[in-house]
Amino acid sequence: MKILFIGGGNIAKIVYKELEEHIEECWYYDIAEKDLPCKRLESFKLPQKADVVVECASVEAVREYGIDVIRSGKDFYIISSGAFSDAEFFNKFMVELNNSTSTVYVPSGAVGGIDIIYAIKNFIEKVELITRKPPKAFGLEHLPLEQTIFTGNAIEAISKFPQNTNVSVTLSLAVGDFNKVNVRIVADPNVDQNIHEINIYSSVGEYKIIHKNKPSPNPKTSYLAPLSLAAALKKRIEKLRIGG
Repeated sequence: MKILFIGGGNIAKIVYKELEEHIEECWYYDIAEKDLPCKRLESFKLPQKADVVVECASVEAVREYGIDVIRSGKDFYIISSGAFSDAEFFNKFMVELNNSTSTVYVPSGAVGGIDIIYAIKNFIEKVELITRKPPKAFGLEHLPLEQTIFTGNAIEAISKFPQNTNVSVTLSLAVGDFNKVNVRIVADPNVDQNIHEINIYSSVGEYKIIHKNKPSPNPKTSYLAPLSLAAALKKRIEKLRIGG
């Protein structure tokens, strides 16, 4: 694979390590110089030789560069799905995508169960997401007891916690309705993992999925998130593909 990484930090490093033997050539664009073993671009541009673009940066990066990627016709992998909580941007993005040869992939990120949701989306009544993380993940210190710091929908969650709640937007995209996903965020000094509990209610069944994710070197990001991105990229070269 020939990959352009948007962002060269924590997530990109993990993805690179997972895919190293499959990477023929790579570049990265980041406002700061990183130690990612790829060629750094001084300004954002799409190398003609790149066959895939992988966003590992932020919601803002998707909104700033995403449409340029789509217009290039290159396949695009997005981990910061929270960018799509902006309805105006999402609509504009989809118009461009429908007129492009690009395919966009949004990995499941820090949770599983997306395949269930996607399979039964027409039967879903509501989905509950309870996210529980150590206080430091939210920039809080010396919190003696657990505290609910947010309740609402995914659009509100990503606007207040853009680096912590891409999960809620990915769930909403899978469901196909932001209003069907209820989000509660808890800062808990008694946990050292990023815990996501998903409760799915539908006319074909009810499902509870609990994830106890260890954080990556960046405590705001579960290790599972970049690993799911790497796994999605590996499907490009696998002959046998399991699951949705």
